[in-house]
Amino acid sequence: MENREISQTSDDGKISWEQTGSTLFLHGTLDRDSLLPLWQQKDSVLAEIKNIDVSRLKHVDSTGLALFVRLKGDMQQRGKLLTFSGISERLETLIALYGLKSLIDADTPDM
Repeated sequence: MENREISQTSDDGKISWEQTGSTLFLHGTLDRDSLLPLWQQKDSVLAEIKNIDVSRLKHVDSTGLALFVRLKGDMQQRGKLLTFSGISERLETLIALYGLKSLIDADTPDM
């Protein structure tokens, strides 16, 4: 696999992402107002991704969390594994409130 580095920022500058190897690093705010550019490009952005590092996100709301659940489900349907790393305490709380801990943590490496 090629070790490519790709960076992109949404038009509003709220969310950006960069790929290093098979990890996608998300930066900024992932909410209902900012997730559309990532959603629209998800197939090309996630083509070689096995892990999404969310440690650089300042804020994630319930729609951002729903995006993670959808991305993980889409990858599972394709027979691929998608893990999440760098989950903050605030995001962990949101995950627990929605009862998604087992889904999000299912294949996540210990950090």
